[in-house]
Amino acid sequence: MKHIVLILFIITLFSCDKGKADVTIRGVVFDSSLSVPLSNAIIKIFQVQSGSPNELIAQTNTNSNGEYSLTFKRNPTEFYNIISEKNNYFDLDETISFSDISIEDENVYNFSTTAISWVKLNFINSSGQSSDVLRYIKQEGKSGCNNCCPNGEQFLYGIVDTSLVYFNDGNFNFSYQYYVIGTADQGLKSTQTVAFDTTDINLFY
Repeated sequence: MKHIVLILFIITLFSCDKGKADVTIRGVVFDSSLSVPLSNAIIKIFQVQSGSPNELIAQTNTNSNGEYSLTFKRNPTEFYNIISEKNNYFDLDETISFSDISIEDENVYNFSTTAISWVKLNFINSSGQSSDVLRYIKQEGKSGCNNCCPNGEQFLYGIVDTSLVYFNDGNFNFSYQYYVIGTADQGLKSTQTVAFDTTDINLFY
């Protein structure tokens, strides 16, 4: 009887540990704005399970070559989130499914991010008419962030002297097509926004 209990206890231990081997995720984070590896970025990995708060299970910093390595227990979960953070850079938030993490093969995940820049759109129609209508549509530029220039048609009405500031990827293009309704005045305004700085686009109409 004692032998049976011992065997059951050992089986239970192995069952509890199943799927919990140490695994390592490694890779490189690249700065696409400056075309160099991103050093000293904070890399975090969270275990994500429905109905439970996200659990931070490992954290490190990238080295001078942009390399990172995270080792953690492969506990059963739905998926993992890898987050990269650094001042004046856009955060990364990547999802890796549990089934994609191997305990036998290398888990290599390389990522890229960009430096933050700002584009300042200056619209000046100080000598216009109250009936004037300007329509503009973003052609190039960052999307999907809280302070990104909206996609789709935008309108300004009447006499205008205003500025709008938006995020853009550093050292990447930003452009918009504009039309002054009811006139032949139309065109494309474009610039490359300097990383870590604000770049102006002026439109007088």
